[in-house]
Amino acid sequence: MSAPKTMAARRTRIEVLIEEGAVHSQEQLREALAAEGLDVTQTTLSRDLEAIGAVKIHDPQSGSRYVISRSQVVTHLAIPNSIGRVVTDVLIGAQAAQNIAVLHTPPGAAHYLAGYLDRAHFDQIVGTVAGDDTIMVVMATNEAASDFCANLLSLADRRVEAPSRETNARDTKQRRSS
Repeated sequence: MSAPKTMAARRTRIEVLIEEGAVHSQEQLREALAAEGLDVTQTTLSRDLEAIGAVKIHDPQSGSRYVISRSQVVTHLAIPNSIGRVVTDVLIGAQAAQNIAVLHTPPGAAHYLAGYLDRAHFDQIVGTVAGDDTIMVVMATNEAASDFCANLLSLADRRVEAPSRETNARDTKQRRSS
């Protein structure tokens, strides 16, 4: 039985190859995929690696190699910038209901945010269910759900409160002209 040649199947196979063994370069990965009948360009491979959260690390034993970056806990520092940006853009509210975090978004944005949460591979997330404007995130414990909501809300607030470079430049220019 062979896998379909879809983007999702290809990315899943890339994850497996990285987790099974030492993938040291994109060329090595491209050759492994080609051996399985999946011909991809370097550009596509770069996009795939970014989408699945693959990062290159230096391993003292084997040199540089790819690993899948998986955050261990949801904290302000552990959430990648892309998730922080998405949370700021679409999170309207978050509330814990025992071990379920209920997240609210504008209509049509729930699947968008849920996809980012799924790809982040947070250990405490058991699963997500997204509707049109609501996401149910099943967490391992009641405390994890409560912490998750608090951290997402705090992250969204911090990103909104942080002045942008454009705002700083505009404010500096206004002070100079005064």
